[in-house]
Amino acid sequence: MRLFVGVEIPGDIAAELYPLARGIKGLDAQTPENMHITLKFIGNVDPGLAVEIDQALAQVSFEPFDLQVRGLDVFASSRKIRIFWAGIKDQPALHRLAHRVENALLALDECPDMDMRKFTPHITLGRNRDAARATIEQTVADHVDLSSRVFTIDRFCLYESHSTSDGPEFRVIAAYDGSDAGMRPSDRADAFAPQDMFGDMPDDITKDMTGDFK
Repeated sequence: MRLFVGVEIPGDIAAELYPLARGIKGLDAQTPENMHITLKFIGNVDPGLAVEIDQALAQVSFEPFDLQVRGLDVFASSRKIRIFWAGIKDQPALHRLAHRVENALLALDECPDMDMRKFTPHITLGRNRDAARATIEQTVADHVDLSSRVFTIDRFCLYESHSTSDGPEFRVIAAYDGSDAGMRPSDRADAFAPQDMFGDMPDDITKDMTGDFK
């Protein structure tokens, strides 16, 4: 199982963001249903560890807070833009939540693939195949004042990533509202059961799918 922790994006906001990447030739646009903000990429784990992760995350407390999409940006090397993304207006509560999630996972001491890079809140909009750098940079410049409506975060989720014939999909397998009990799918056995479809993508590609890597 390849897992990461994130928060969901309201469907109407995701739908508004989608055309920004869809309109750039050579960019693989993230579908609205896959859009999220990654709090922590965990990596490959077995189902037994997934249950422990679920239990650890259920102990993470937080109060609901508001977010707002603000501006566009990219993750790039000197040679190529890799990720085209939407930013998030600074919200200390989001950083606190990411820090608490990280600490809960570090306490398990069993997630060797976990990304330890600095948290950079963003929503991945597209991954670059062969889009012109100038085109992407112009899109960023043209939307310097981009902002969404304010939306409330009252839960965070444990996601599983896997590939399909139509591209990557991210599935929520557990969700947590800051209470000890958390909120989970009715059938946890199914949620954390091993499936043949996982682990069939190269590590570098699937890590990129979480939107957490520059």
